[in-house]
Amino acid sequence: MTPTRAPRRRLAGAVLGGVALVVLGAAAVAVALVALGALVPGLGAVSGHATVIVQGYGPTLVVVGLVVVLLALATRLRLRRAGTGVAVLGVVGTVALGVVVGQVVGAAGQAGGSVDLLRAVDPHGAVSMPDGYPRYGTGPDGAPLHAALYRPGRAPGPVPVLVYVHGGGWVGGSELDNSADMRWFAEQGRLVISVGYTLATPGRPTWDVAGAQVACALTQVAGLAPGLGGDPGRIVLAGDSAGGQLAVSVAYRAASGTQRSACGGRVPVPRGVLVQYPAVDPVGAWEQGNYPGQPGGAARGFQETYTGGTPDQVPDRYTAIAGVPAITPAAPPTLVLGPTEDELVPPKGVADFVDAARGAGVDATLVRIPYANHAYDIGVSSLGNQVRRTVSRHWLETHGW
Repeated sequence: MTPTRAPRRRLAGAVLGGVALVVLGAAAVAVALVALGALVPGLGAVSGHATVIVQGYGPTLVVVGLVVVLLALATRLRLRRAGTGVAVLGVVGTVALGVVVGQVVGAAGQAGGSVDLLRAVDPHGAVSMPDGYPRYGTGPDGAPLHAALYRPGRAPGPVPVLVYVHGGGWVGGSELDNSADMRWFAEQGRLVISVGYTLATPGRPTWDVAGAQVACALTQVAGLAPGLGGDPGRIVLAGDSAGGQLAVSVAYRAASGTQRSACGGRVPVPRGVLVQYPAVDPVGAWEQGNYPGQPGGAARGFQETYTGGTPDQVPDRYTAIAGVPAITPAAPPTLVLGPTEDELVPPKGVADFVDAARGAGVDATLVRIPYANHAYDIGVSSLGNQVRRTVSRHWLETHGW
């Protein structure tokens, strides 16, 4: 080897090591920021984004953090101080994020759920197509209303029925949303039917339309369930966000005999209500709700489009869609999954609703999901969605549904 080659190789190695440390350092900073944002609420967009990322990619980032630490330690052979600094940052961030993930897993266990962390490392999964797509009605604009049908896995005798109402702020989404989850619940031995409803648009509020359509679908499901292998005596009405509001409103008003159906007939009372981050406090959401990760970005348009105005302009409509006014002692057992850091549907309004239901004698349970924002259940096998699925399954099975 010539005398000049050794210095050149050392220089090249130092340059490559420096580049690697820059990349590893950026990854270590990202892991640390997510952990910091989750552990320290009130850091603005950092906390807002962190509570979304933890539930979707928390276990993935823990693995990334471990890899960063190992590679940073390897670079210490050439760049001792810099490699040590990145490794220390990686250790701190990874341990902190591991604590956050561990607390989410612990909360799931306390509520009867479970998490497979290996599966959560890759939260993605395939979309599932429904087994049927029947039309169940017509909207006021003449557009057809459809339901997505997922037949149960092998199960003896008539099976429980899960009727799901999608979210989307009353202005978006469809009955085909969350198809992988619908298929999962069907494979657990349930007949699952996801129903659509007329979406609100500017100038066409649907606060007095959507609920009646969901009630119509519920009425038809009760009649058709036996022919599809379902038990009409074990129907649970479920929903997320705006769909959670509709599920609560329809089920609770059906129990008090005040829910109208768009297709006529008596609306059956579901045996249970299963909702997550339900928009049961529309005034509170109008006043305090923000888009996740965007503090100060008020999400008032959802409520105003759905009701046709602000709480001051149409107060009776906000009362009509709120959860507390619908409560009676006859309301069915209810499970509410509530993210503790929800920016779109403020947790206080959800907790107040559950407290009021309990005060009226309703069997209502609130499971708080720590370090979680609105739509925390993104990803098919993500940390958040495993919590959502397994806690819901435990509650359903405990009640025989």
